[in-house]
Amino acid sequence: MKKIAIPFIISMVLIIVIFLMFENVEQYFIDLLNRSDDQKLSYSIVSFLALTSDIVLPVPSSIVMYTNGFVLGGIQGASLSLLSVMIGSLFGYYLGRFTSLGFKSKNDQNADDILKKYGPVAILVSRGIPILSESICIVCGYNKMNLKSYFLLNFIGYVPVCLLYAYCGSIGYDKNSFLISFASSLLIVALFLFVGKKYLKSV
Repeated sequence: MKKIAIPFIISMVLIIVIFLMFENVEQYFIDLLNRSDDQKLSYSIVSFLALTSDIVLPVPSSIVMYTNGFVLGGIQGASLSLLSVMIGSLFGYYLGRFTSLGFKSKNDQNADDILKKYGPVAILVSRGIPILSESICIVCGYNKMNLKSYFLLNFIGYVPVCLLYAYCGSIGYDKNSFLISFASSLLIVALFLFVGKKYLKSV
């Protein structure tokens, strides 16, 4: 259990500290995106950099994904968001793998069993939740979760979130539609949690 709990707690603390240290980064990215929204290529580059760095920086990922839909349209916006967050999740995974070097010298069967049982649910449920999602990425890498399974679970978890934000952004940029998309993303989390509980009961 320590192989799961210790890296999870450490990564959460570090991410929170980084968020507090770089709290102005959020407004910086928002301003940068607003200045680039009339040039789609420049905007796409800034958006990509913002979402991929979300694993270690306090980037407002939900706002960025929503704005992607507004600037680029539903399909292109969702595609850019999905590509960016998937690369970011791989970065988090390998950050965990790198962190484990020299500390995790042998395979820990208990940690592997926990990840096999709870890992898929944890990944799916956390994709739309800041800090928690980044921490779980690092923990999965630290414990050397199967990369193909990790990648597939991230993809399944991120697809509905990216599509939702991009679609809502594409139909209008205002606070009400953003709040609707945010609330809907929480419903997606709840759905994954419900399905996850059914899955855990069956194993």
